[in-house]
Amino acid sequence: MRSFLYILLMCFLMLGCNSIKSVKQALLKTSPYDDYVQSLGKAGLKESALAKQWIKAGEQALNDSILVTLPYAETGFFEAARPEARAYRFQVHAGQILTISGQTKTSISSRLFTDVFVWKKDHWQSLVHADSGLALVHEFDKDALCLLRIQPELLSETWYTLTITLQPALINPVKGATNKSIGSFYGNARDEGKRSHEGVDIFAAKGTPVLAPTDGIVYSTGTNNLGGKVVWLYDLQRGQTYYFAHLDSQWVSTSMSLKQGDTLGQVGNTGNARNTAPHLHFGIYRNGSLDPLHYIQTTSSISSMMLDTSLSAKVYKVSVKEGSLHSAPETKSKVLYKYPKGTYVRQVAKTKNWSRVVLPEGQQAYVQSNDISLTTKGKRLVLKNTDTLWSAASDQALPVKNLNASEVLEILAQYKGFNYVKTGENLYGWIKL
Repeated sequence: MRSFLYILLMCFLMLGCNSIKSVKQALLKTSPYDDYVQSLGKAGLKESALAKQWIKAGEQALNDSILVTLPYAETGFFEAARPEARAYRFQVHAGQILTISGQTKTSISSRLFTDVFVWKKDHWQSLVHADSGLALVHEFDKDALCLLRIQPELLSETWYTLTITLQPALINPVKGATNKSIGSFYGNARDEGKRSHEGVDIFAAKGTPVLAPTDGIVYSTGTNNLGGKVVWLYDLQRGQTYYFAHLDSQWVSTSMSLKQGDTLGQVGNTGNARNTAPHLHFGIYRNGSLDPLHYIQTTSSISSMMLDTSLSAKVYKVSVKEGSLHSAPETKSKVLYKYPKGTYVRQVAKTKNWSRVVLPEGQQAYVQSNDISLTTKGKRLVLKNTDTLWSAASDQALPVKNLNASEVLEILAQYKGFNYVKTGENLYGWIKL
């Protein structure tokens, strides 16, 4: 036992030094996104209209209503002339590893910034960022509501593919077990409500090998009335202990160092499980018990999408009687907006049978791809009086051109009291109804 305590003490000292070093590095190192904003300031560009729009787009993304269910994949496009950001909100559980991956293609040599935030104290707090591109892996030790924001540098046409997945941090400790093998979950009542279940039960045939779910050191082995034959394994990386109970046999001893996948015993029904089917009781402890489910429960996989360079700055319109714009690419998700046939939308990304669209005022949402169509041809309009072609569907928009009476226009789409038109000179803009 003394040798184990010595080993444990040395590990704590090494981890402590590494932790202090990591904290210092984290405090000194800013994200590529923040570095870029600072570089705009140093170059005297931060107060330019375009830079202000870019910074505002990044801030607005944190208030986006877009939700996704993981795993998630999409392919999308950023237009150089429109400073925009994309955001994705999703739920993560303790014991899960978030992986963000993807590809990018840019018109110029530029970066796509990838930042993850968590919701704390009524606002989004920066958690982790990718050092370059769409490549990020992070393990969670607490449940969290997360937001991923991606945004390219200014004046960069950028095509991308994005995949967001979650996987368990540990392997299932019962050889050959699946999610269906897990029963009797954390928090279930025991002894007529006198206590609650501090773990999960993983059912398997008696004698099935029980594996180390990750690297660790055997803290102790023994026998007790509830658990029967038990093993405790300490995880140096995460600072938590794993409890294996009802074993038929124990193959390890105190102070042994195990690698992930090493056999530490066999499934049984010893202790108070003598009258139940053979199973492993698996618990996790770190300042009290934790729910082990998401540490070992595998999630569904998803194929990454192909980079679609055919996506570009094209205008679409609602092609059904009434278009429903959703908060997520799911029919049962919240409907954020409803718009009539002919409403202007820009398609900026695609996932399965859904399109991510942007409305003229900047709101983003998902719409079923079959409910929108490309505005290739519109209704002919001959102006009766002089008019103004505006840059946006807004009373605060800038004028693009003065239009003469009898000028022929083509109405492509509409939005809140404005028509989106094309002039005979192939200029595009908005006129008031």
